[in-house]
Amino acid sequence: MPPSPLDDRIVVALPRPIRPQELQLRLDTSYLDSISTTSSSNKTVISTTVVKIRATANLVTYMPSSKGSTRSLSCGCSSASCCSVTTYEKDSQSLNHSQALSAVRVIHPNELARRMTCCPMGHPMGPVPVIIDCRPFMEYNKSHIRGAVHINCSDKISRRRLQQGKITVLDLISCREGKDSYKGIFSKEIVVYDESTMDPNRLTFSQPLHVVLESLRREGKDPIILKGGLSCFRQSHENLCEHSLHLNEGMDTGAAAGLTGSLPHSLPSTPDIENAELTPILPFLYLGNEHDAQDIHLLQRYNIGYILNVTTHLPLFHYDTGLFIYKRLPATDSNKQNLRQYFEEAFEFIEEAHQAGMGLLIHCQAGVSRSATIVIAYLMKHTWMTMTDAYKFVKTRRPIISPNLNFMGQLLEFEEDLNNGITPRILTPKLIGVETVV
Repeated sequence: MPPSPLDDRIVVALPRPIRPQELQLRLDTSYLDSISTTSSSNKTVISTTVVKIRATANLVTYMPSSKGSTRSLSCGCSSASCCSVTTYEKDSQSLNHSQALSAVRVIHPNELARRMTCCPMGHPMGPVPVIIDCRPFMEYNKSHIRGAVHINCSDKISRRRLQQGKITVLDLISCREGKDSYKGIFSKEIVVYDESTMDPNRLTFSQPLHVVLESLRREGKDPIILKGGLSCFRQSHENLCEHSLHLNEGMDTGAAAGLTGSLPHSLPSTPDIENAELTPILPFLYLGNEHDAQDIHLLQRYNIGYILNVTTHLPLFHYDTGLFIYKRLPATDSNKQNLRQYFEEAFEFIEEAHQAGMGLLIHCQAGVSRSATIVIAYLMKHTWMTMTDAYKFVKTRRPIISPNLNFMGQLLEFEEDLNNGITPRILTPKLIGVETVV
């Protein structure tokens, strides 16, 4: 009876304790050869390994079982009770890594470009493959192959869930058009790429491209790797690449588009930032600037009892009076600031004000970028609004808002996590003031 497949560890029975360095491990395929010649059944041996271990002058043949017990020992016993037992961890993935990825097909940039070519009427010359981008989301939005769909598996949580089979590649596609395209791939080829992979055999198990390839193969698909990734493709075919984050004409630097394309030009034009007034976004939530935060009479008129200061330098103007509850999120308006790390902390403070029946002011220096980003994220978390919907919802009420590109990218990533269930939405109780809008 052939031994069962290897477990996660190998237990080796030896005549005496021995250091791993003294062992010389090699695979013995003679056992498998004997099975193939003598077996009369059509059953296939999926995973069997016989390891010969040379220790001192004795040769011990060990055939691992599914329970980790010994099958054959030089002393003839059926257990390890009379021998010292040495345990070694087994890297089962490394045994099959080269074999698994060597079978993956590769497509060259010029060949992919040829398949993407359209006739003078704008129609594809032939069947166009589904193209999947495995890079981080911000990189995808800077540039990607035309028509490529992005899957968010750069973070450890998504990658682990994909490796464990708890989710599929389809679950990680964020945009609806991408999901629809992926659902119809039964008769289409799938091309997968990252930034610059030339040789699939050099991929490590933790790299997103490797995780996606394995997931697709488990689903019964036969993915193709783009040789050299986007870097090589873009060198010769820049015209076949596109950008998702781009600036709109007439908008301030920093206003950008979401996954569904550019924001409509019908949004109000930008007025003078200096003359902007305190803006009610929801019946209890106000967006403003440092001048609004200083005006105690204005704050009391709107029943504002909570103030969220999203700056590193502006003071908590009326903290000593005890009239307001303050919270500071120390953030700068820069392309290196991680504002998303404060989202949940901000949401809890907003909800505290909401439950207390008090108004809340969220402000930065101008009420344009940092504080606007927090408000947009809150709407995405507590409604079914997409990032674009929430952006437009706030923009129509406060036309001067313009989150910088860094913050827009963080909002896009936040939207992906909301859509994938990595970050849960909170939809109850429903927010008053948005039911008729979304």
